[in-house]
Amino acid sequence: MTAYFGIFKEPRGLIRLLQFLFAIFAFATACNGSSSLVIQYSSTKTAQADWSYPYNLQNSDITIGNSSINLSASNDIKPSAEFFVFTGVTAMLLSLAFAVMYVLMDRQYRNDERFPIIDLVITVIWTIFWIAGSSAWAQGVTNIRSLTSYDNVVQQFPACGSLGCSQSQSGTYANIIVSVIFGFLNFFLWACCIWFVYKETRFFKSRTAQQQPQQQNNFSNIGAPSMYPPPTAQTQMPGSMG
Repeated sequence: MTAYFGIFKEPRGLIRLLQFLFAIFAFATACNGSSSLVIQYSSTKTAQADWSYPYNLQNSDITIGNSSINLSASNDIKPSAEFFVFTGVTAMLLSLAFAVMYVLMDRQYRNDERFPIIDLVITVIWTIFWIAGSSAWAQGVTNIRSLTSYDNVVQQFPACGSLGCSQSQSGTYANIIVSVIFGFLNFFLWACCIWFVYKETRFFKSRTAQQQPQQQNNFSNIGAPSMYPPPTAQTQMPGSMG
């Protein structure tokens, strides 16, 4: 079995490498989006709200001294975060597996029509996963920013009404925002890969093979006698010689 690294000079192989890298960036930034909000409600006392992956804000607490209250009553962010990370991890593994298959099984891939079809089906499915997961996660990031904002947390902290509060430290959302960007970039890469994988299937090859004879026949007719008008018969005038 000979390794064919020239596949990475072709679009199909190069895109698989980009998919592998961008999938890591997507789920890594989504998992590393932990942050906290600190509220000063007296000269020496603070309240702190913490959140981290999978962003189950229903189980996240606002710590106030020795007591705590729930950060949110909603739990709708957790499924979208977990599905996005699942898509990223599985996409990383699949892109790596396809890249290895391209290198080690290039001849079998080109000669056995089943490999390209399986490749195409999986690519289409994970393209749908990326657009669905990225869209849901984008809405989840919006909800995280809203539910963990200073104005929303203060409303759940009754002491602020009488003591007066101020924001000592705000939450950071850079990682989860970047993860959404990487999610849509992954969707673009997988959508582009559909075309290059489709070109390796028998559906594309049979269609191309049918079109080539038609084009050859069209060009072969150029210059044929039928392309020119038939010669007109010469008529003799009365009294003319010959």
